Amino acid sequence: MGDRELIKLLKKNPAKGFDTMTAQYGGLLYTLVRSRLSAERYGSAEVEDIVADTLSDFYLHLDSFDPARCSIKSYLCVIARNKATDVLRKAKLAPLPLEEAEDVIDLADDRQEAELRAELLREIQDLGEPDSIIIIRKYYLGQPSKAIAAAMDMTPANVDTRAHRAIEKLRRILL
Repeated sequence: MGDRELIKLLKKNPAKGFDTMTAQYGGLLYTLVRSRLSAERYGSAEVEDIVADTLSDFYLHLDSFDPARCSIKSYLCVIARNKATDVLRKAKLAPLPLEEAEDVIDLADDRQEAELRAELLREIQDLGEPDSIIIIRKYYLGQPSKAIAAAMDMTPANVDTRAHRAIEKLRRILL
């Protein structure tokens, strides 16, 4: 079925149009998302959820789709790729609980390395608030500046500036 016919069907009979769209593009989208997400970490249910979200987003924003600019196939592939990338990005940014951050110090193979990490953590705490919180959230927990800024009622630029200055201060202290 061509793009224009599919769009007409989606507008006239959404259920049948959605089924047709799923049958026509579901396999392609599944393969695309599966290629971006590792099978060890993400099961087929999560991939199917992303495919379903992709098709739903397309349907919900059908009026903003311009068939003169690109095909439905291309448009769906871009949406699916972006959704898979978002999943990967969120997984990388998932905050590590503070207890686990402290466990990292305990698990250090080399005793000297563990002592250095503990000393670094003490120096970070000696920076005082909000700098110590920013450094821990940013570098230990991997939170982005935007999330830190929202939590601390600051701007992301302010968070980045304070983090940079705190790192410079730690460098001077430790060297």
